[in-house]
Amino acid sequence: MVRRAVLAMFAVLAIVLGGVVVSTPAGAVVDSATIVPSPNAGISNDRVVSVSCVSATECVAVGRTNTGPAMETLAMVWDGTEWSIVQSPNGGTTFDVLRSVSCVSATECVAVGRTSTGSTEATLVTVWDGTEWSIVQSPNAGTEIDRLESVSCVSASECVAVGYTETGGAAETLVMMWNGSLWSIVPSPNAGTSADELFSVSCVSATECVAVGLTETGSTEATLVMVWNGTEWSIVPSPNAGTEIDRLESVSCVSASECVAVGLTETGSTEATLVMVWNGTEWSIVPSPNAGTEIDRLESVSCVSASECVAVGLTETGSTEATLVMVWNGTEWSIVPSPTTGYDDRLTSVSCVSVSECVAVGYTYTGSVYETLVLSLTDLEPTPTTTTTVASDQVAPAFTG
Repeated sequence: MVRRAVLAMFAVLAIVLGGVVVSTPAGAVVDSATIVPSPNAGISNDRVVSVSCVSATECVAVGRTNTGPAMETLAMVWDGTEWSIVQSPNGGTTFDVLRSVSCVSATECVAVGRTSTGSTEATLVTVWDGTEWSIVQSPNAGTEIDRLESVSCVSASECVAVGYTETGGAAETLVMMWNGSLWSIVPSPNAGTSADELFSVSCVSATECVAVGLTETGSTEATLVMVWNGTEWSIVPSPNAGTEIDRLESVSCVSASECVAVGLTETGSTEATLVMVWNGTEWSIVPSPNAGTEIDRLESVSCVSASECVAVGLTETGSTEATLVMVWNGTEWSIVPSPTTGYDDRLTSVSCVSVSECVAVGYTYTGSVYETLVLSLTDLEPTPTTTTTVASDQVAPAFTG
């Protein structure tokens, strides 16, 4: 009944406020993409980059906004009826950005990113208690740049955050863990000589996590995958599809032996989607479609089972970027038509709470300002299913970071 109420509400909003609904033939995990009204806090630059839902009526999204000369944190909450902006703190004077959020309940969320005062960048961690956001002290490993790109929580006292750090030369992986009282840096390996960066992490338990990103040697970028066994992080071999650039932007695991990672691959001047699956022993590339002629990039994935996943990103033909939504049915990936409202639109994060209920966020550019963008991804005529709740993190379905 909750799902039907949410769908009805979205339909009314689409009619009243001019939302666009597009659909594909029935049978897909998700076959409808609907624009949901979302607020803006700034004057020129509002971007939502991560969302985490614990139910169809409880979601948190984070990003950045410009209300003056400096970028500031942006946080929004969904109560089942509307999105609203909630005040979020800032730690720096130059800029503050939130890059990822992970919720274990509607009143327990962790968001991570970076803060800057002067020319240095430092880690930024904030927590949500259902009423307000507050900054939690977090360590730094470098002297110039420390960035957190993703966080995954399996409980309020067990979280993992990843990103990268830089002192002088090459960027190196950065991993931090939360034990309920403090954040601490844990050793993490590096594979390249020019750069190693982590963009996403997904944990199914405190002792089972997967992190993905890129490694660079010279001018060639390759995929990077690391696993946590409760004691140490180790690099596992991962394939590459291109000749110049292969990077993984997001990973979602439903068990220690079932994960999906997405990103992009480039050969020549054309970017294409990249999807890999983990079977507990090895990573393998699976075919994935492309919608554009120049750029197709996947920036986030959320799985509710090994055969039910949704990935989002952007596609470009000519000079216009548009939203991109793809679904996995266990056998193949297919594109779901998704609405575009501005000149350049992209989806940066998706969080699914069931096989037919997902929320995707990003931003749209109308030619003068960037504004928030939220889509409801649903199955218009779902078949009866049994929803499996997975205890993990934009990355278990409800806790995607």
